[in-house]
Amino acid sequence: MLAASLTVSLILAGCANSGTAATEKPADESIVTSSQNIESENLKSILEANEELDSSESDDGAQDKGKVNKENSSDMSGQDESLTDQKTSDEAAKKKAAEEAKQKEEAAKQAEAQTAEEEILSHVAGIKHFTTVEGKHPNVMAGVAGDDTIAEVTSNEEEINWDKPGKYQLTYTVTTKDGRTAEKTIEIEVYLDLEHYLYGMEGAVYIPVDGTFDPMEHVVTEPEIEKIEPDTSALDTSKEGEYLISYKLTAPGGRYQTAVRKVTVGEEPQTTPGYGTGTGQGAGTTYVESPEGYSTVTDLGLWRLTAYMDTPADQGPYVGQTASGAPLVAGRTVAVSSATCARLGLEFGDRLMVDGHVYVLEDHGGSAMYDSDWLDIYVDNEADEYSDAFNRYAEVYLLR
Repeated sequence: MLAASLTVSLILAGCANSGTAATEKPADESIVTSSQNIESENLKSILEANEELDSSESDDGAQDKGKVNKENSSDMSGQDESLTDQKTSDEAAKKKAAEEAKQKEEAAKQAEAQTAEEEILSHVAGIKHFTTVEGKHPNVMAGVAGDDTIAEVTSNEEEINWDKPGKYQLTYTVTTKDGRTAEKTIEIEVYLDLEHYLYGMEGAVYIPVDGTFDPMEHVVTEPEIEKIEPDTSALDTSKEGEYLISYKLTAPGGRYQTAVRKVTVGEEPQTTPGYGTGTGQGAGTTYVESPEGYSTVTDLGLWRLTAYMDTPADQGPYVGQTASGAPLVAGRTVAVSSATCARLGLEFGDRLMVDGHVYVLEDHGGSAMYDSDWLDIYVDNEADEYSDAFNRYAEVYLLR
């Protein structure tokens, strides 16, 4: 704008000088007119140039202003983003602080509850880890007792399958006299009963004074028992009396349990062997068959004798049945494994004699008997089933 003002001033001054000269020196009118036209065109050119200059300066100013506005806008946008990020960060921090506070509060409550439970449980003694073997339901309350502040102690023992090996959670619930309760859970383990896989130790054993005793005679084990170690250190064959011989049974993996066998040093009493006909406390059913009338008598050797009853525990799903289809008769029916029958050529209906009593082969034994010399005698009462007469070794003869 300053340049435009200076230009106008110069033009005006030039016009003034021209006028003065015209006054002082009159000239030809055509010359004057031409001169005026030239000056008018010059003035027009100068004004147009000034307008272009003003327009250029205006555009530059607008560009500068736009640049400034853009920079200011960018600065404002950055500030907004920064404020948003800060707000998000603050909210996250508040949320985290609230969660931590909640966790601390819950931990405090748990610690308080745990302290209260521990205080109650401190009044009860005898709750501890233990193990047992299948089929033996232990007294889980043995040794468990509370002081005079405790009303009762109960457990969830009914939820544990004591007949199945495995790990279980046994929970004791303690109730105080003022109504407060606390629980304590321990892990117990039900092991496989290795004695189920040990044979040949049934029945009474008698040896004469100064006689010899082989603790492994007739003893048979299954693969569930990896090693068996008898301990006869308590046995004194020079003195009459009853002695307990222990056997350490070790399973694969190192777990072990102990089996005990009674040995009597002295003269064996003379008793009439039972035949499943009521020798024990049960009345039983009498069945006697004479050994006379058979053309051949074959000594099958020393067999293991056991007894079984017509119960689910002994018969499983075959209660009331025999493999031959014959009825179960105490004092008559005996079972031999199918593998042993095949090996010795035994058939249903064969007569097997033990201690002068004749039995009839009418059943097959379970898988536990395998291919072994094992005679299972049917009885009709528990007294006979567990008596020494049926849990021993004896010579078995085949009559035909």
